[in-house]
Amino acid sequence: MDLKSDPNVNGRFDTRYPADFEVWITDMQNLGHSACGSMQDISSSGVSVLTPLQLGPGDIVRLDVGDSALFGYVTNSRAVLGSAHADWRCGIEIQRVLMGDSSLSNLLELALREQMPSLQLQH
Repeated sequence: MDLKSDPNVNGRFDTRYPADFEVWITDMQNLGHSACGSMQDISSSGVSVLTPLQLGPGDIVRLDVGDSALFGYVTNSRAVLGSAHADWRCGIEIQRVLMGDSSLSNLLELALREQMPSLQLQH
């Protein structure tokens, strides 16, 4: 998979590659606090997600992408100004991944293996 870096994302420690995965994000400390969002990009340090949930650094989250589940914690969060509704852009460091068997999961696995080669992916 040959991902191209997004030239509009500056000031990052790691190169970010655009991603377009719909995610269901759940705050693991408050399971009733969950919503649909979108994965915006992937880097070697984690993923960026746009969500209506107000999450803060240190919050433990689960991201469901199709039949796969990614677990991690929020490293940063900021309000997205000018959005039609309240949105938050959250950086999430991924700690564990449970891979599904769908075509979407295969695509996600390729992206994760390319950007986070040391991350353990479980099937």
